[in-house]
Amino acid sequence: MYLSFYNLKRKPFEITVDPDFLWLGEKHKEALATLEYGIREDKGFLLLTGDVGTGKTVLINSLVRNLDLKSIISTVPDPGLDLLDFFNFLATTFGFGRSIKSKGEFLALLKKFLIKAEATKRKVLLLVDEAQRLNHNLLEEIRLLSNIEMENRKLINIFFVGQTEFNHILLEPRNRAVRQRIAVRYQVEPLNQEETSQYILHRLKVAGGKHKIFAAPAIKEIFAFTGGNPRLTNIICDHALLSGYAAERKVIDADIIKECADEIRLPSENASIPVNVTAPVTAKVPVAVPVAAQNPPVRQSSASSFMVAILIAAAIGTAGYFMFTGEQKTSVPWSPDELAPQRTPVATAPKPEPLDSGLQPSVENTDPKDSQNKPGDVVRSTESNEIGTVAKSTSLETPETIFNLSKIKKVVIRFRSNSNELPDEAFVSLDRFAAALLTNPDVVVDVTGYTDNTGVLSYNMSVSEFRANIIKSYLVGKGVEPSRISAAGLGPQNPISSNETAEGRSFNRRVEIEFNKKPTE
Repeated sequence: MYLSFYNLKRKPFEITVDPDFLWLGEKHKEALATLEYGIREDKGFLLLTGDVGTGKTVLINSLVRNLDLKSIISTVPDPGLDLLDFFNFLATTFGFGRSIKSKGEFLALLKKFLIKAEATKRKVLLLVDEAQRLNHNLLEEIRLLSNIEMENRKLINIFFVGQTEFNHILLEPRNRAVRQRIAVRYQVEPLNQEETSQYILHRLKVAGGKHKIFAAPAIKEIFAFTGGNPRLTNIICDHALLSGYAAERKVIDADIIKECADEIRLPSENASIPVNVTAPVTAKVPVAVPVAAQNPPVRQSSASSFMVAILIAAAIGTAGYFMFTGEQKTSVPWSPDELAPQRTPVATAPKPEPLDSGLQPSVENTDPKDSQNKPGDVVRSTESNEIGTVAKSTSLETPETIFNLSKIKKVVIRFRSNSNELPDEAFVSLDRFAAALLTNPDVVVDVTGYTDNTGVLSYNMSVSEFRANIIKSYLVGKGVEPSRISAAGLGPQNPISSNETAEGRSFNRRVEIEFNKKPTE
């Protein structure tokens, strides 16, 4: 209806998934790199969670479509099935060619199928969408499927995709066996205001738009209403184009968005729909008061009133405690320890690990001869940025250390071969660097991952990018703006030591973190 009025060739804001309109922001690229790595390396269990409408399905479709691997994928769109129905669904999608009558029959066929897929170098992926609908019994049965494995690798990757409440399901004590097996996970967060603007402009451009249709104040109002939720953004933008066409307005302004927001809300819905809205919505819908609420309240007994008073006082006291102690913790959107712990607190100072581990963080200068320092040695930059000196008795994690980012040239974190896990002492250092970044808003960070030159190049590139994104995600979880951090993987490029020896390769498996002044505009 409004296409010709706005000179568009297609509707830009349909809520159906269309790969032509795919837009990937930084957080989406991180998610894809993380999940692809988990599949490529047969990590077993993967998890992608996010709120309703944040783009989980779009991400999964993009991942499956662009996965450059020989793979067999079974997608379960609704896991609200009984066990035998679930087995028969998998048997159909995996092409078993027969109906399943029992669990034993299914497991025998599945094992034969997985071994054949392994022999032909094909990866098998079971993708369970709407995972929050899984009941405990079916969740346990899915976990047991992963027990069909070879000596050194998983034969099936199980990928859970669900709404945020699936995290709470995993935190239940009875689901700890599943929780502890999740090796790769990502929480999709809503778009920020800048990303929302880019998302809208991208879809208009793909639809053939060549002129400015949404004014900047209108985009601000869109973000205020949607909180960065892509699905809600599509809904209100489509509604705004229709309203603009009816009013013969070539440019959509903030007033039209406010009117559309009022029309979209349900009659009794609170105006503040999203959780992370930063700009208030000015127009509010009056809420009708139920008739029952207008009747005089029934008088409570004195005992009931006394109990209510005690409960109210306790609630106020608890709220006051948290308000004034200021010890509330900020949640980390990626890899929460309480979901699947990957490190154990260390009570004493860690001892240097063997040379092959290469897991000690260090501050590095650019002189190549310093690359031969042993793991566990800490190389510091001096006040004049001269070549660092080795000090085995000094650690980056000592409480008295104050990180002055202007004096630090580079931070290097080393990794084990085929590993993406950070050591405990690296977390301590990253925490302190994150704190320093928060007090230095003019500093940007370049995170670059490297590998040795053994193995397939595509694998090395993927691993190095994944390791770099681990560091970025951790710093973002500590409050550093994603736009201040760039992450890239260069694989075996730029070796700092020889790849002919195990010692040299251990130095080349690293992530380099560089701190630079933000360029002036």
